[in-house]
Amino acid sequence: MKPTRMFAAAKKAESNDLLLYLYDDIGASFWADGVTAKGIAAAIAEAGKLDSITLRINSPGGDVFEGIAIMNLVRTQGVPVNVIIDGLAASAASVIAMAGNTITMADNSLMMIHNAWTVSAGDAAAMRKTADILDKISGTIADTYAAKSGMDAAAVRELMDAETWLNAKEAVEKGFATAIADGGDDANGAMALAASFNLKARFANVPESLAKPAPVAENQAPVAAPDLGRCEVDLLAIELAEIA
Repeated sequence: MKPTRMFAAAKKAESNDLLLYLYDDIGASFWADGVTAKGIAAAIAEAGKLDSITLRINSPGGDVFEGIAIMNLVRTQGVPVNVIIDGLAASAASVIAMAGNTITMADNSLMMIHNAWTVSAGDAAAMRKTADILDKISGTIADTYAAKSGMDAAAVRELMDAETWLNAKEAVEKGFATAIADGGDDANGAMALAASFNLKARFANVPESLAKPAPVAENQAPVAAPDLGRCEVDLLAIELAEIA
């Protein structure tokens, strides 16, 4: 399957493996439906008996709460979960990746971890409250990474503070992934899709290779226009409600 922005599910009848493609933002937005826990729950229910779940990820992240819900949903199904990172697992998408019993990264793929962030409005007290909430969320995310990687949570927080982009080798060395695989014929297309998500508008330390969309081969499926970026934590509605 050629990389294109989407969420798709397919069950392999011969192995009862549910294959889920997470090739979009995590969570719904004004611009697109994205990948949601609701959609994945529906795919699991429709699949029936399962022996395993495979998640193929190429996503810039999105709503951290949606990402946590997806991670918990798939890893509590009582079957092995195999994660494959085809291009990018950034932000909330890297949280989802932690659901894997195995986490395999294409040799040219990337994973990014950082602190939770949001857009907020209000007086000083509201800003302090928002900061406290973000610290709590980031601490929870750090604990999730630490549990999977075996790293100390404080060391993980340092990586998150720095908005750390890990290549496949670095991710395996630090315990965020378990194996490296050849990216295969679709590797360039996967990274072109990753670059198309307008990462510069979202993150501070985007690698130069992802700073602008890579050229797409003539036979490559078209990629939807990049969105304008979204907040990691949807607290804006809460803050505006308090102001109103």
